[in-house]
Amino acid sequence: MATTMRDRPEIEYLDGHPYPKVSPKMSHGLVQLALATVIKACAGDRGFVVPEVRFDPGAIAGTKKTEFVPDVAFLSRERREALSGKGREKPPLSPELAAEVRSPSDDRRYLAKKIARYLATGSVLALDVDPKTRRIVAHAAGGIREYRAGERFEHPALPWLKFDVNVIFADLDPL
Repeated sequence: MATTMRDRPEIEYLDGHPYPKVSPKMSHGLVQLALATVIKACAGDRGFVVPEVRFDPGAIAGTKKTEFVPDVAFLSRERREALSGKGREKPPLSPELAAEVRSPSDDRRYLAKKIARYLATGSVLALDVDPKTRRIVAHAAGGIREYRAGERFEHPALPWLKFDVNVIFADLDPL
């Protein structure tokens, strides 16, 4: 029997409630790729930079089903090597760095809850990246800091992560 592929949204869960991920458009994809490229260059051999990988922080938080698929994530080599079996493919934790690229139809309340949960379950830095306003809002235990186009991104939560904000949004400009 043949299997039919359907265009179904990716589903995330927060405390057992399903939330469909928004289907990305071109601007989202360009910013996502730029973020992954920059983070990978800055991270060097410290760990792994991945787009769209499912993480299961509910497994360690002892909550109802909570699974997130960050647009870009960084997981250190040490944390991944401490995992085994299925945990290496679907880590039962939040990545040290989770980046979410906004889409116009994103649910802002859900994004705020998601960022809070990232930070409560192992992320040291969560980035809210907005292609429309060309800003990056960094969330960490020490508070929130906003970076705009023309500024340099540097944050004490991940001192190795340094880049010009313009690089993230460069492909959005017409040639």
